[in-house]
Amino acid sequence: MGSESVGTTVPAARRIRRSRRLIQALTAAALLTGAVFGGQALASSTPKPPTTAQQEKGMVSGRAFHDPVNADTSATQRITITLDAHRTRFDLSGRRVWGQSYDGSFVAPTIRVAPGSFVMIHLVNHLTVATNLHFHGLHVSPTGVSDDPFLCVAPGKSLTYKLAIPKNHPQGTFWYHSHAMGTTCPKPGQMVADDMSDMPAMAPGSSSTGASSTAFMPGDVENQISAGLSGALIVGDDRTLLPPKLRQIATHTMVFKDVQIDASGSLVQNTATTSIDSGAPTVRLVNGQLRPVLSIRPGETQLWRLVNAGADIFYSLHLDGYRFTVVGEDGTPVAKVRTESDLLLPPGKRFDVLVTAGPHAGTTWLRTLAYSNGPQGDSYPNTQLLRLDVHGAGATRLPTVSGRIPTAAPDLANAKIAKKRRLVLSESADGNSFYINGKQFMMGDGSVFADPAKLGTVEEWTIINTAGEIHPFHLHTSDFQVMSINGVPQPYTNRQDIIPVPYEQNGKPGEVVIRIAFTDFTGRYMFHCHIAAHEDNGMMSYIDVVD
Repeated sequence: MGSESVGTTVPAARRIRRSRRLIQALTAAALLTGAVFGGQALASSTPKPPTTAQQEKGMVSGRAFHDPVNADTSATQRITITLDAHRTRFDLSGRRVWGQSYDGSFVAPTIRVAPGSFVMIHLVNHLTVATNLHFHGLHVSPTGVSDDPFLCVAPGKSLTYKLAIPKNHPQGTFWYHSHAMGTTCPKPGQMVADDMSDMPAMAPGSSSTGASSTAFMPGDVENQISAGLSGALIVGDDRTLLPPKLRQIATHTMVFKDVQIDASGSLVQNTATTSIDSGAPTVRLVNGQLRPVLSIRPGETQLWRLVNAGADIFYSLHLDGYRFTVVGEDGTPVAKVRTESDLLLPPGKRFDVLVTAGPHAGTTWLRTLAYSNGPQGDSYPNTQLLRLDVHGAGATRLPTVSGRIPTAAPDLANAKIAKKRRLVLSESADGNSFYINGKQFMMGDGSVFADPAKLGTVEEWTIINTAGEIHPFHLHTSDFQVMSINGVPQPYTNRQDIIPVPYEQNGKPGEVVIRIAFTDFTGRYMFHCHIAAHEDNGMMSYIDVVD
């Protein structure tokens, strides 16, 4: 199963930086990454990171909550959007900070599309390193110039993504972000996107000489998401699936993104001299705001679309004195509505929830609770995120929601299983490398699976975690159903595209069993840990799906 160890308790997110620094110090591309932020070279001993309070200095908390801006989707069936990735000095609740953006804001514009629509997204790369886009959770083709993370847009180039949203696409909350496999586009022989070109990606391992890569190079997903390159994407309006009296309620999109700001006023990046440390003091923001205030009337019901659009850090959401009514998870309507006091959002996770205010005026807090993702991972403090102010004239009490939300996917419990597969997630003893089935992902290599999946079949995968920290497993292109966790059968409530795989305890690995229906698209379906530092450092692969 390759190099794996759970014998050390040093946080993995901190340990991997040593190898990343060495690799990036030896590559010109990584030095360019550092030049993006114009930071001063550090001394041989890295200084202690600023405290959260120091990083918040100059920010103003308690401002009125606002949703992220919307991209221009005034057209309904044929939408064209331009995203210009560039170095940016944006406003974070009153403090000017250097990072990267698509439109000048730390939180990228929310893209809204309808089932059955055709969307063209023109990505212009004004960064000094390569980039691309992934439309997380969308059920669209992974081939051509659609949701193919193997596409690479070099500095100074651009590419128009073309997304055909199926008419039966689930309505719910998704997101988009950079999925850069590295700081440079693969060479030789691998195609580079040029202006307005429909350039297909080359197959893994293909080149002008037929040779494959042998030296591991880290990806750049963690850097680019941490710098600001991520935002929400909403398909349809899932209020239309609720009882009639709930179809006009207020909605809010809450994009949770964390920042680490260095002494020079730049978002921390992995370079030859600096490194992101997901266990270091961090500022938690909602839509780029520091502890904003959201108003709601007594008795009013709102729909909140919750998105963890950060690179590495978990959120354990809790609304003091309230419960969340979950009507959607990972962009899919639920087959069984449930209420939860806490919601765990690893990186990339989304929930659509109903929140009904109490009958009297008052205030309460949305917070992320103190949380640890394992002895090899990180521990996060209890942190206030948003103040909910209940005031004004009382609203008409609306009916509660229960049962199945229309268009929820069918239960796969009785599906015929075409194939069973096994994935083992592991780490090296020093925490510098991450593996799936003992293999570290490299652009020149193939899948960890020798045989492909077949369209029209259902497969069952057992995912085993031998590490001492949770690994949130994510599958591109298709969602899946969780059948059991650590041997405990799970009642069917919904499909999803991210599942936290428990860590090893007392010598027993964590285990999750999922079922995947391969229904519509052929091509390479990527899967990986969605802690960006882990996928960047090898915990990623794909499965070929054939007709």
